[in-house]
Amino acid sequence: MSRTTRAPRLSVRFSLTPLLVFLSLLAAFHPGAAQTQGAKPQPSAAQERVGELKALPAKGKRYALVVGVDKYADTQITTLGGASNDARSLADALVRYAGFPADQVILLDTNQPADRQPTRGNILRRLSNLATVVPKDGLLLFSFAGHGMERGGQAFLLPSDAQVSDDVTLLEQTAVNVLTVRDWVKKSGVRQVLLILDACRNDPGGRAEADNPLTETYTRGFNFNTRNREVEAFATIYATDLGHRAYEYTEKKQGYFTWALVEGLKGAAANERGEVTLNGLINYLQVRVPKQVQIDLGAGKVQRPHAVVEGYKADELILSVAGERGLTIASKVPDEPESAAKPAAEGVAEEGREAPGPQLAGTIWAGERDAAPYTVEFFPDHKLRYTLVFSKAHTTGTWSQIGNYVHLDIGGYSSMSGKFDGGVIKGKGENVNGEKWDWELRPKEN
Repeated sequence: MSRTTRAPRLSVRFSLTPLLVFLSLLAAFHPGAAQTQGAKPQPSAAQERVGELKALPAKGKRYALVVGVDKYADTQITTLGGASNDARSLADALVRYAGFPADQVILLDTNQPADRQPTRGNILRRLSNLATVVPKDGLLLFSFAGHGMERGGQAFLLPSDAQVSDDVTLLEQTAVNVLTVRDWVKKSGVRQVLLILDACRNDPGGRAEADNPLTETYTRGFNFNTRNREVEAFATIYATDLGHRAYEYTEKKQGYFTWALVEGLKGAAANERGEVTLNGLINYLQVRVPKQVQIDLGAGKVQRPHAVVEGYKADELILSVAGERGLTIASKVPDEPESAAKPAAEGVAEEGREAPGPQLAGTIWAGERDAAPYTVEFFPDHKLRYTLVFSKAHTTGTWSQIGNYVHLDIGGYSSMSGKFDGGVIKGKGENVNGEKWDWELRPKEN
């Protein structure tokens, strides 16, 4: 299983029956859940008896290992263009928006120093370390972006020093068997697990257009048994559905799946309160990924992310909060996470917070950067239009507002987060090249 240019769509399964269908790249843990496509997931009677979790653990109990592999020592393995970017952007989103402490998110990717390279030894060592430090009542997230393959009825993730071969014994010594990942997670004894698998891309042997679909071997390997209390709750998200491959988003230098996943966590998948729930994120991926893949690659390309969820109440489990408020909540996730997400009544400030600013939908604001004036039009559907006044050049994007806080995404190239300060909005911006700036918007005068 390797990754190419992405597409497949998600489905969510909640029952304990032996049907296995899984999403790409957040590796699967479900022994058999009934799959529905596009429908709101419903818990089975068995799950209702066990109970469903509505909140993630407190911030200090959240740990993540995020792996991205672009380049391989074995020249037979095709170089990828976006796996490392996927890993970095996801790691950043987990810290900025999802309440993970920065020192508890371990990033291994091709552009890191030697001890952070995505080699087999580093991956297994980090999994081993996490198995000893993650508290039993905590959360462990494992994400892998790169190539994968199946040989001899076994599924493997390919670290940067893997050797491609039909010899299963050689693969066992140089690649990472998915069963090994599952065993390390089980060994940790952690009760909540999130897995993300984005590895079904182009054939790792160098045939860039050869299919390399997600297979049931992967879903079986990443399967956890909640009935036997291996975990209390898990969610597995795959970049693509069974029998399909994932694609690279060349323009963004990422995979379509992780690009959309991060956008969703940042706020594109947020509800009217600015909360990104597990169910909301899955629904967003199911719509966004297939649509973008077909727009860019043609109707013949299909990528539908797939998800398996058990033990969580997906429509209430909050993964992140959009905009600057999300940064505030992420920085101080309380021991009772549900209380942190309750919005203040309209026009009333929460304790320690300002009253909400005016609604932006249907308004136009003006700003200036490097002596170049611009306007931002805020549309009711949370889309925006950024216009340079002198050249009349337009860029589209998205916006979100949570009370007094505002977040703008400009064409996927730059983001601007800020808050109302009197009659203006002030904040900081950053683009994909790492440039940062201060900005200020004022209501546009007619």
